[in-house]
Amino acid sequence: MVWQTFTPARGGLRRWLRASGSLSARLAGTGQTFSVQVLAQGRQALSLDESRALGLNCRRVGYAREVMLRVDGQAMVFARSVTAHADSLGAWRSVRGLGSRPLADVLFKRSGILRAPLSYAQLQRQSQLQRHVASSWLAATGVALDHPALPARRSVFTRGRATLLVMEVFAAPPSCWPWPLAAPPKNFKSRK
Repeated sequence: MVWQTFTPARGGLRRWLRASGSLSARLAGTGQTFSVQVLAQGRQALSLDESRALGLNCRRVGYAREVMLRVDGQAMVFARSVTAHADSLGAWRSVRGLGSRPLADVLFKRSGILRAPLSYAQLQRQSQLQRHVASSWLAATGVALDHPALPARRSVFTRGRATLLVMEVFAAPPSCWPWPLAAPPKNFKSRK
């Protein structure tokens, strides 16, 4: 998989992919209820691509959290966050206790966290990552994804020397991506 510094998406979704700040807050601005559904969380082997993005010199066991971001019950985004296992016990230990709160509660509300530029990809149907996203989506929603390619973005967040990779896959249909009319609230909190 090749992650690029430019987004290949067009139309309204391009604006979503390129938006800075909290994706959760922006999603919350498009509906009445925003929620985070935890799909998986715990120790997992990292892919070689994830290990490299985190600055690790080889594939390692890490800590992963996979969630579905929903607006008014509609699944919108599959998100996967990974860090080295040791960092999940140190600088990124707060990720372990999030439960159904958005990761944005940590990333955009605490000082000392730096974000690298976003990179983008189209997850192709035959890729292992796209198959994983499609399988997770089906299990969480009961609906199969029928897209030849899924637009995704990712970024590395750094706290001290500890890195956290956040990938977001925009799997909802194109009609589900209206741009919020108002800016996201500064004191965003998820609503249940």
